[in-house]
Amino acid sequence: MSIALRHVKIIARLGDMSEHDEPVDELVRTTVRNCLLAMQAAGADAADAAEIIEELLQHELELLPLEKEKFRHVLEAAHLHAEYLVVTDRKFLH
Repeated sequence: MSIALRHVKIIARLGDMSEHDEPVDELVRTTVRNCLLAMQAAGADAADAAEIIEELLQHELELLPLEKEKFRHVLEAAHLHAEYLVVTDRKFLH
């Protein structure tokens, strides 16, 4: 869980950067991938790791004010990328 929390904090910082029109898309995808890999290295199953990060990202989304659209987009993109890596690209997680 601490691995996922650290990575979600990084994603949140990237969300802040996006609010200032900084390009963060690739950094978000890389952070999600690195999180899932680190969690697997610590012994988590890929699907369980994705579920944990998705829950944390959903929690962040619930706390985020609606007017922070770009930040919200970053969190949603991170969530979708975690799902994508587990469902369609398992080779990246092994």
